[in-house]
Amino acid sequence: MSNMDMQNRDRFELLSAYLDGEVTATERRQVEEWLSTDASVKCLYKRLLNLRQGLQNIPIPPNNQSSETTIEQVLKRVNRPYDLAWMFAGAALAACILGTVSSLFPGNSSRILQVAETTELTPTMTQPVTADSSLMVVLNKPVMEIPKTAIAPK
Repeated sequence: MSNMDMQNRDRFELLSAYLDGEVTATERRQVEEWLSTDASVKCLYKRLLNLRQGLQNIPIPPNNQSSETTIEQVLKRVNRPYDLAWMFAGAALAACILGTVSSLFPGNSSRILQVAETTELTPTMTQPVTADSSLMVVLNKPVMEIPKTAIAPK
């Protein structure tokens, strides 16, 4: 931020504080000097004064309901996300319980276990792979092309 921007921001903040009556005696004299000598500060002061008066004159719509009713409505809106969270948590819990109970019945094995128990022969292996053997990974065709490195001349 340039020095001129900092100075303008400081003047703006001091003018705002002056309008709110939140300045010291020294700051008040400084602002009054600016208002008497600097046209740009005077213009900014008038704009801030008009803005402040405009905000004070904004009509407030009448409130036909009691403050208790308003508070209840606000709390209902605030608590709504918690209601959704409880619903999702309940659905997740129900799914976990259903999965646990369904795994207890005999003859109802999952597909993951069936895949792990199957045996198959690969072209490079002479023995079938079973669930009891150690894990072996064989790649006949890599998933992606592996580039060959150039041999450096000797």
